[in-house]
Amino acid sequence: MSGDSSLLVEKLWRLKRRIDKGACPGVEFVHLNTLLREPGYRADVLRRVEQNGTEELKALAREIQANDNGAPLMAQSNTSRLSASTDEPDKQSGWLRRNSLILIPSLAIASIAVGFTAFENRAVRIDADITHDTTWESGKRYILEDTVYVENANLTIEPGVTVEGENGSALVITQNARLFARGKADKPVVFTSALSEGNRSRGDWGGVVMLGHAPVNEPEAAIEGLPPGETRGRFGGSDTDDSCGVIEYTRIEFAGFEVYKDNELNGLTLGGCGKNTIIRNLQVHRSLDDGIEMFGGNVDLQNIVISGAGDDSIDWDWGWSGRVQFAVIQQHPDAGDNAFEGDNNGSNHEASPRSEPTFYNVTLVGAGNAQKRHRGMVIREGSGGHFHNMLIDSYGIEALDTRDEALSLVNRNLLTFSHNLMANLGHLGQVTREDRDSNDDFGFDEQNWMESAANNNVFRVDTALFPNAKDLINPNFMPRIQLRQMNATRPQQSEFFDESANFVGAVSPVSGSSWLDGWTSFPES
Repeated sequence: MSGDSSLLVEKLWRLKRRIDKGACPGVEFVHLNTLLREPGYRADVLRRVEQNGTEELKALAREIQANDNGAPLMAQSNTSRLSASTDEPDKQSGWLRRNSLILIPSLAIASIAVGFTAFENRAVRIDADITHDTTWESGKRYILEDTVYVENANLTIEPGVTVEGENGSALVITQNARLFARGKADKPVVFTSALSEGNRSRGDWGGVVMLGHAPVNEPEAAIEGLPPGETRGRFGGSDTDDSCGVIEYTRIEFAGFEVYKDNELNGLTLGGCGKNTIIRNLQVHRSLDDGIEMFGGNVDLQNIVISGAGDDSIDWDWGWSGRVQFAVIQQHPDAGDNAFEGDNNGSNHEASPRSEPTFYNVTLVGAGNAQKRHRGMVIREGSGGHFHNMLIDSYGIEALDTRDEALSLVNRNLLTFSHNLMANLGHLGQVTREDRDSNDDFGFDEQNWMESAANNNVFRVDTALFPNAKDLINPNFMPRIQLRQMNATRPQQSEFFDESANFVGAVSPVSGSSWLDGWTSFPES
């Protein structure tokens, strides 16, 4: 079977599965082998899909029609066929209704086995929850057909595995389970859309959720984006050392499926994950909602890329106090909101534990005055935070917007912002100063705070990045300015932070290579 034919078989299998699940009213069941062997039967099924199928199913049918030359995709087998009697008027139109296939049982079993073997050697379909330790093996593709919960078990994903999510699917690692997605720089683990390349877009599937037992400041916390009442979405506890597992050298693409109106999953959602969770060398690309959202916990992030998020790139709520070093945010000109959106608790701004993450060596790449204008950072609802050695470039609205009790947080040293470089922000004072009528932080002046000599921030009129930092397909985030033009500080001394990163931004200005090389990718669709 040629590669094109094999791909067509896979698409026909997807068509059959979705019809069987009710995506085409009036067609309750499709015989896979007949679909493959009989061009007439196949054409009639596709015609019925065009008439009555869901929009998604119609799109899949059009893909099939564009690649179908009308030839059998399997050898004909001996079957008996019962046709309508010529003595009775044919009240049912179409091949599907005029012909009923009757298979001799032994031949049917053999024929189905042949059909499934041709497909299943290429991909493993996952439609049931995982309740025992499971490994997804290198060299294989795994297709999520639904929201799959991992419960009381470890799921290990080996380097080079591709996991494809069908519409409505997601992978949820519950509180008493762990995910170990350990890719390599030359063999990343890739979570992506089950649609074919060129037809993928934000929100094709749900994304990855990891839930743990670390502290949160919201009683009875449950993850958003799952159906109401789903108890497996609960998280939080008292274990700051909790581990939700490991994600490294991994990409998550085209995620963020809208479960119900205005309620989407993110590319990666971390609820109550503790400090022994490892998230590093991770890219989230073209998510419909946020790139990564933390709900409480104290999980750390290192070597993170968020490209083209449909809402915020990094979002936090409910008491997250993790650390981040080396993160790149690239915002697209047609989508997205804030690079960072930080909250503590909307119902109680003083709720404990307080959201108070620490960031070093971050590059935020805005789209300037494009179709969609962005803010660099919004910090509100009692969230603290510490932001240092950041390069914030080309934000059409403003670099930083604080809301609510910002002055109180600054005075208590819960909110700091120093040794950062802000560039190409337009008319700096006019863009970043709130006017008196729309003030929402009790008169706190972000601009004066950022410009204070004690904070050692640097401002540039022109960009600090090369033009291809905004390239959506092949970007380069190396700064174009020299070390002496930066005013960086040495990161905190700890086992987590790389103290040698005495520069602003996520990428060293003096290195010939970058930690993004090899495993990141920026497909348009």
